[in-house]
Amino acid sequence: MAYFLFRTQIISKSNRSAVACAAYRSGEALYSERDGLTKKYGHRDIPPETYILAPKHAPVWVYNRERLWNEVEKVEKQHNAQLAREIIVALPTQLTNEEQTQLLLDFCKENFADEGMVADIAIHRDKKHNPHAHIMLTMRPFNEDGTWGQKRKKVNGKSVHLTNWNDKETLLKWRKNFADRINEKFKEKGIDDRVSHESYEKQGIDKVPQIRLSREAYQYEQRMKREAEKQGKPYEPVTYYGKLNQEIQRINQELKALKQQEKVVSISEYQEEKSLNETIESIRKNASLNDVEKASLLLVAKRAKSYVDFAVARRVYHDLAEGNWKKKIDSQQLKLRALKNVINKAYHVYQQEPKQVIQYGFHPGKFNEQLREKIAQLKEMEKSFENELTKYEAVLKKAELALEVQKRLTEEEFRVLYPHAGADFRIEEKHHAVQYFKDTGGVLPESEIPAYAAKKEQEIHRMPTFAEQTRNMYQSLFVLNRTIQKQSKERMEALKARDFEQAFEASRKIEQCMLRKEKMSMELEENKAVLQAILSEHYGRDVSITNTAALLQLHELVERGESSKDLEADLRRIHVSEQQKLERMPKPETEAQIMEYQYRQHVADGLLEAIEEAQRANDRKKYEKDPTKKRQRRRYRGQEFER
Repeated sequence: MAYFLFRTQIISKSNRSAVACAAYRSGEALYSERDGLTKKYGHRDIPPETYILAPKHAPVWVYNRERLWNEVEKVEKQHNAQLAREIIVALPTQLTNEEQTQLLLDFCKENFADEGMVADIAIHRDKKHNPHAHIMLTMRPFNEDGTWGQKRKKVNGKSVHLTNWNDKETLLKWRKNFADRINEKFKEKGIDDRVSHESYEKQGIDKVPQIRLSREAYQYEQRMKREAEKQGKPYEPVTYYGKLNQEIQRINQELKALKQQEKVVSISEYQEEKSLNETIESIRKNASLNDVEKASLLLVAKRAKSYVDFAVARRVYHDLAEGNWKKKIDSQQLKLRALKNVINKAYHVYQQEPKQVIQYGFHPGKFNEQLREKIAQLKEMEKSFENELTKYEAVLKKAELALEVQKRLTEEEFRVLYPHAGADFRIEEKHHAVQYFKDTGGVLPESEIPAYAAKKEQEIHRMPTFAEQTRNMYQSLFVLNRTIQKQSKERMEALKARDFEQAFEASRKIEQCMLRKEKMSMELEENKAVLQAILSEHYGRDVSITNTAALLQLHELVERGESSKDLEADLRRIHVSEQQKLERMPKPETEAQIMEYQYRQHVADGLLEAIEEAQRANDRKKYEKDPTKKRQRRRYRGQEFER
């Protein structure tokens, strides 16, 4: 059985341009009067073969492709008017190019032009194995005088079509006529093959039809196939419909084997057994997606280099929202802000004491000239940053839309499996329940879904605990303080050497570190307050220790169940442990070892300060008077109780 394709679609004014569609299919540059733009879609290695067929009473200008579709867009005035019907047909590879062309033109003349339509035909032979044609047809008939006719009229108060071009029966007739022409040509040439316009089911074939991939999906699959061959790996489809076709091939192989074993009588019986699985598959297969949603899913697929489902869409979105690109954007923004601050500070200092601008890397005698250079540098950086930010936000928005699409599809799949489930399940839980069915063919009990999903989420990514987040911030602040000291030293050496450019760069880095330190210090203070509250409850007293390392290590003791419930005793024990670690550390040689040693020394010193803090707080508690009792004495001495 030879391959047969006859697919139709409507080109609507609400979201497409007939001129643009004709330009793309014909490979020509066409001017659109609707938006004043010339539509051109690049060079093709093999130019399309183009033809225009029209009814005898059509005006001469219909043979001018540019004017034809501009006239169509002018006469169709409604914002959602149907501009054209497009038919895409596969041309049989068993025929020569000339035979394919003649067969197509004969078919279009008989079925379209002779029936009153203008047919704009473009044959594409970019791929030898996939010759096909795009046929754009006008939707409105012509009057005998060559003017546009009406598409509809009122009959008994109802609007009816004046042609049968939109009827389902007409479409079926076209499909049959095209298949018949191909089969006649095969018979004429003695080719032992045939095509059919009917479905496998109507033909009595126990086989599931595969899905034709879009051009983008096909090219992507081919690229992945070539990469797999280069790496010596077995090729696996990566797009959704590619994977679906692979599954269909597997089903067809099973059907063939089962039929041979006389275990399957018909396709309907097999489909009944697979009904739940096919219902799930049909959700994605038949999903109604607009062009923006399709583009968003394609972008995510390219970034992930895999088929897109909820898990992949979520990972790509989070990578964009929190990953390296976002960190780069934040770093650039911080760098810009630091540069602005240094320039502003230098400007204000110059107004008061011109000589003091040297501390920011400016020469007092050349301040205005240097200031102009720095402002120009700032503007250039701002422009580059805005371009990068715009690009980032556009990609992030598409990734967010792709995630929303996947959420919607996952919700639908979950409802198929759990039609009576409540609304308490989170989208992550629904995804893992659906994935469990796809992986095993079984359906999880509703009561087991949360625990199963939590386990799966933990396997996918482990989030740092509150204490780990706090420790990371504390270590980062330590590094920032050391960096500020280092840059301050470098700035001083640069000023001594009269290297103003180096001094300015050191000032910018100091300002950048200070901005990061300010933001991180605020976040750290909030975390410290939480740790203090947890420890106060544990020790039964107010823990007002300010050293973060001490709070973290006390919290760790409590979490391990090793606390003595005596605050000072626990602090001394931790301090002794840190001192022993310092003594056991080898002599630092590399920069990383020196930094680690300094950090350990910093922690040990902080623990010592924390012990002194705790003792002072304890002493204050012993000797301070109870303000509650004092108020009671005052009330007793007054007249309140004598009433």
